[in-house]
Amino acid sequence: MARCGLSPLEAGIANELLERLDLVTRSFDHALVVNTGGRLLADGLRKRGVTVDETDHGPVFADAAQGVCCDEDRVHVTPGTYDLVIMPSGLDTVDDVPGALIAARTGLKPGGLFLACLIGSPSLPVLRGVASDVDAAEGRAVARFHPQIDVRAAGDLLARTGFSLPVADNEMLSLSYPSFDRLMGDLRGSGLTSLLAERHAVTRRWLNAVSTRFAGLSGEDDRIHETVTLLILTGWAPEQG
Repeated sequence: MARCGLSPLEAGIANELLERLDLVTRSFDHALVVNTGGRLLADGLRKRGVTVDETDHGPVFADAAQGVCCDEDRVHVTPGTYDLVIMPSGLDTVDDVPGALIAARTGLKPGGLFLACLIGSPSLPVLRGVASDVDAAEGRAVARFHPQIDVRAAGDLLARTGFSLPVADNEMLSLSYPSFDRLMGDLRGSGLTSLLAERHAVTRRWLNAVSTRFAGLSGEDDRIHETVTLLILTGWAPEQG
């Protein structure tokens, strides 16, 4: 279970990655978690007997983990340090996705495993629809969300950045929220508010209109149900020779 206050979205991602890792028929000694966030993933690895180093692009999360604060494409590690590099978030919005993947592969020992998750397409259909309706009512057509990568493009990226046996597949994650504010809090707690394009002003009036429309979509349980597509990336550092 997620620790108190942990984002449900982050918990869903961490649990999915840990389940995938449990299917791998080998053990790991030393892991790097890039974007550790609320640390559920790092804690799960330690319970499995893995030594874990952590980084995060947010200084609060990095300090809480006693880790390094850095962006995903600026992770500097000694080559060949880890037999597992795992990235629960960040590839969605990082400036240099190939650079982040290359940095992860460089940190792996030969035969080491890279495992990552990113928010893929389609995701957040309810929020997207509500935002579009509010903008249309104001006479605007605004792209408020960053483009989301699809599963084929994700697999191609792994191959292009030197991983062996690259695999990309998706998993649907169902979530529910009592309000728009709780959804935004979940995205914020997961470090995913950057999925919203910053170039378009988000005013208090716009937020109030979205919140009102969002609340009107609640079901019999007084909750709004959303879905998120998790793209799971798996690749191996090439063996020597």
